Amino acid sequence: MKRSRVLAGFAAVAAAVLGFVSVPSAASADVLSTHPVVSGTSSVAYNCVEDPYPGGQTSFDVTFSAPSKVRVGVKFTLKATVAASVTIPIDVPANGVSGSVQAVLGGAGSGVVSAAGLTNATVVPAGQLLTLTGGAATVFPASRGVLTFTPGVLETTNWLGQHLVCTPYLPPATALSIVVK
Repeated sequence: MKRSRVLAGFAAVAAAVLGFVSVPSAASADVLSTHPVVSGTSSVAYNCVEDPYPGGQTSFDVTFSAPSKVRVGVKFTLKATVAASVTIPIDVPANGVSGSVQAVLGGAGSGVVSAAGLTNATVVPAGQLLTLTGGAATVFPASRGVLTFTPGVLETTNWLGQHLVCTPYLPPATALSIVVK
């Protein structure tokens, strides 16, 4: 009888230890969130269409930012910024353009996430470059390895109600790579 109590006690301790090891605690999950944020930019050649007008080609610099290391199965936020490479011909009011840009996942991931919430926070005078900030997407890494982010479709709507859809016409370079542990 004494031996069965000892084995039962050992089993309980083992289960507790194994349970602790297999389920990351909040503290251990936070350790990876303290890794520095890394950013990467890809200059993307886009074909942009605004119905009913014919398309035109231009380029935008798309920058993605994320923690340098993340844990598999733990969500994190991917941030996006989009900067025009050509100056604008008219004044754009603050928050006059809103939009989203896709991030195509590769390497240790697959699929597409959309970083929504892009806008110009301040007035952009004519003759200046338009930069959209504030884009964010939630990413759930499912596999260990290197996770890559490549810019995809960019969509914007301006204060006049015009909707612009820009699709890469040349394969864009990967903007960012992070480690999934």
